[in-house]
Amino acid sequence: MDDRTIDTIFAGSMENLPPVSSKIVRIFTSSTFTDTTMERNNLMAKCYPRIKDYCREKHGLEFQVVDMRWGVRDEATDDHMTTELCMREIQNCQRLSMGPNFVVFLGQKYGYRPIPTYILSSELQLIRDDLASMGVDVTLLDLWYKKDSNAVPPISILQPISSILINFNNKRVPKLQAEDQAVWWDTLTKMQKLFRKGAASLFAQGKLDKDQTHNYFMSVTEREVINGVLNVKNTKNHCLAYIRYINNINLQNLKKASLYVDILNRSLDTEACKLLADLRDVRVPNRIEASNIQKYTIEWIGREGLDVDTHEEYLNHFITHFYKNIVKLVDRAMRKEDSSAQGQIVTEILQHLHACNNSVKVFYGREEQLERIERYMLGTSDKPIVLYGEGGCGKTSLLAKSAALTTNDWFAKVRPICIIRFLGTTPDSSALTPTLISICQQISYNFMLPFDQIPDDLVPLTAHFKQLLTYANPQQPLILFLDSVDQLTGAQDANKVSWLPTRLPSYCKVSACRLE
Repeated sequence: MDDRTIDTIFAGSMENLPPVSSKIVRIFTSSTFTDTTMERNNLMAKCYPRIKDYCREKHGLEFQVVDMRWGVRDEATDDHMTTELCMREIQNCQRLSMGPNFVVFLGQKYGYRPIPTYILSSELQLIRDDLASMGVDVTLLDLWYKKDSNAVPPISILQPISSILINFNNKRVPKLQAEDQAVWWDTLTKMQKLFRKGAASLFAQGKLDKDQTHNYFMSVTEREVINGVLNVKNTKNHCLAYIRYINNINLQNLKKASLYVDILNRSLDTEACKLLADLRDVRVPNRIEASNIQKYTIEWIGREGLDVDTHEEYLNHFITHFYKNIVKLVDRAMRKEDSSAQGQIVTEILQHLHACNNSVKVFYGREEQLERIERYMLGTSDKPIVLYGEGGCGKTSLLAKSAALTTNDWFAKVRPICIIRFLGTTPDSSALTPTLISICQQISYNFMLPFDQIPDDLVPLTAHFKQLLTYANPQQPLILFLDSVDQLTGAQDANKVSWLPTRLPSYCKVSACRLE
């Protein structure tokens, strides 16, 4: 963060805010389902609790895991939202996580390959017409996809399963539900074949490019890897890959083997094997640093193939390696954090500025109240203005909007210093003493005063705070916006706002919120 950015943050500007440092380590684990159950169960039982303890005790971070192979609701399947939910969670992990955010486990199973939920209507028409010209029945495509002409460009949307197969989610009548679910999976298989046949034909004719065609052949796992690894700039600090090969899988036991490889018509699905090999052995290793990839080769043993007892050594190494790698990436991320006093106050201010920005995004109306606050800000009153009312009446949003207008409109001709605190929303704004210290630090920075003159004890600290307010001047008016002032803990008397001055020095304004 450069000096100019730091200056604008200390001044309370809400323009071009950098992201606030996260307090969360949140990783998305990507894998096919049936072939990694043993590994994921062991991570859940033996590894994640240790990482959680390490993150909390060493860095004060919260550790979270997103494993979408558990607990995706039937409703998400019904609306074909599973893939979109996964992509959204990957973005959340990338946005929120301190350090690692994506771990992929790849074996010998390419996995579930859904049909698209959304297709450009023009592209669907191309596929439909091409299939029809070959004498292929396209009734299923016409039934299941509906055009949304309001979209620009128009798209065709795969309809919810239960809108056509009404008992798909009918848990009250299991027999009817089972029948409709069987019909759906058969229908899905037929539509998969239609799309792949049509896309391959159009690709051969040069009417679809490689990526457009591959969209109809791609698995959910590959789509996750594209978003979590292949399209990511800095994989070194955020991504890990675990690749496992199993020798001598017993294909005679198809039921068990199908958990670990893709089976089609009672034999290996060669198309899926080829797609997986390209992803696992070429594209992922080319994108992730060697130090962030771990490969294992293990044997298929007995009837079960893989088991916690027969593969104990492999599992122990896997768990240990996973723990060390996640911890390494967390430590690396934390080393880049500024732990100085100035760095900590920058983080504190940023959190409140972002909270203010978020409140302003959904603010509408209240013109009369805003005009009254503007008159106060630009007027000669030497008293604070208090916004009070019942909880939920919009005090906080009004305060936030006032703060935004102060920096952008009301004081546009000067350089106002805006002190914004949504009290109680951060550890350093929940009690009076740390709140006053951080406010004093912010004011001191703007007037180039040393931090070491700020007292630690509440009584001299309160006096110092009031003294700092006198530094306000015509070119640098000092405006304080304090939400929930009556919720602060640590006040020395029953009047929880006695630390606020009742008379303000020139060029200083205070806007405070409290419950009625």
